[in-house]
Amino acid sequence: MARFFRGKWGSGLSLFLSISLWGVSMFLVFQQNYATSESVDLSDISIGAAEVGEFQNWMNITMGGRKIGYAMHSLSNTPLGYILKDYSLIELPMGGAVKEVYLDSYAVLNLDYSMKVFTFGLVSDEYTTDVHGEVRDNKLVVKMRSGNSESAVTYDAGKGIYLPAVVPLLAKARAFSRGEFYLPTFDPFSLTTDELGIAIGSIEKIQTELGERSGYRVALTFSGVTSLMWIGDDGVVLREEETGGLAMIRTDRQRALDMPVVDGGGPDLLNELAVPCNGEIKDPRNVKYLKVSLKGIEPEFFDLEDDFQTVVSTDPLVVEIHTDRIRSSVLTDSARFLAPQPLLQVDDPRIISAAGRITAGISGQGARAEALESWVFRYVKKDLTVSLPSAVDVLEIKKGDCNEHTALYTALARASRLPAKVCIGIVYKDGYFYYHAWPAVFLGGWRPVDPTFGQQIADAVHIKLLEGGFERQADLMRVVGKISVTVLEYSYGENL
Repeated sequence: MARFFRGKWGSGLSLFLSISLWGVSMFLVFQQNYATSESVDLSDISIGAAEVGEFQNWMNITMGGRKIGYAMHSLSNTPLGYILKDYSLIELPMGGAVKEVYLDSYAVLNLDYSMKVFTFGLVSDEYTTDVHGEVRDNKLVVKMRSGNSESAVTYDAGKGIYLPAVVPLLAKARAFSRGEFYLPTFDPFSLTTDELGIAIGSIEKIQTELGERSGYRVALTFSGVTSLMWIGDDGVVLREEETGGLAMIRTDRQRALDMPVVDGGGPDLLNELAVPCNGEIKDPRNVKYLKVSLKGIEPEFFDLEDDFQTVVSTDPLVVEIHTDRIRSSVLTDSARFLAPQPLLQVDDPRIISAAGRITAGISGQGARAEALESWVFRYVKKDLTVSLPSAVDVLEIKKGDCNEHTALYTALARASRLPAKVCIGIVYKDGYFYYHAWPAVFLGGWRPVDPTFGQQIADAVHIKLLEGGFERQADLMRVVGKISVTVLEYSYGENL
């Protein structure tokens, strides 16, 4: 029987999604595939120091109506420019446990609210991530430090970079004129730049912890997912509502800092984001063939075909996973699957040294791939983790969930000259599918591996939706709350 950890199993990917869905306090993305008009021309907006009122806004963060944290947003006018600060403390119930997460950001803005510089930090347990960005000469230079490793990426910023936190200020500057506009923005979770869609609606009555207020209803759309916020005529956010029952409600400092004891007995994030499944799968870790119908997915935006997965039809969308008969294929661009990436430090001496020790004296690519899987499964303690998964950090901290296992395995495999990629999708457990990440290694064909579950060949209840680096995880927001699975057929196949 396949080895896998029980009890506090889960997907850090679900946590990534939940954090990525915070509208004003975080940096969000809107895929260009969904954009229907040009980015807004901000030159007609008269913005100056006299138009901006300094403020400090406190919010309670709730899930399913239960308080799980608080956030503080502030704006001040300084000789450097506008200073925008955000700070959040979130106690996330996940898989029966509670994870404490600290998020903070600091940004210096130009007079048109475009970004000069920003810093973003995430702290939870032993994992710490810091992202720093600066716009200079129409370029955004981003440096990311995760634990004791650092990487840098450069992006085009010819149209400026606007953080979603400035949406209320821009809406006020536009006199809350009805309609849609788009802003180029940056997402530190996926290290990508893209567009954020904003639709300003009419005034509605909204309940806050300071009483009933009137606010403009504003929709922010990114990756096919829409969140809502209500903004007062002073440009201060009154309420936000996000996917998964998450909300932020305006309050005062005293009530925000009055944190209740959050335990695992209430709404659970993994359950809130679980994908419903019509049909039961018995002994899922040993399933080698699965045929399912998927609803809520637009196939053209996803990577559904692979050597271990086949699209049978697109209308309706039917997919087969067949890990007992992996197809042979030719890898024409092996360099792409051997190269380092910001979170996969393949060329780091620590990764190279670890890969060498693990595979020492082992010949044959298949045997080396199996040795790496077995080692990562034993080496990394199974724990729900909040982090941007960095292979070097996982090697040092030695704990995590699917993201951490996948990052470490992929980096080690590439350092061992084994082409490897990250698969992102869903996996079945206890009547539901949960968001999950796992690697695949090329051995004459792409073989799915799951070092989180301890599987040399991942079972067939792993349904791949996307592939690539962890930057592709943001694309999963296209299907959050929309996707459902119907089991059509499954079997345990023959022993490989």
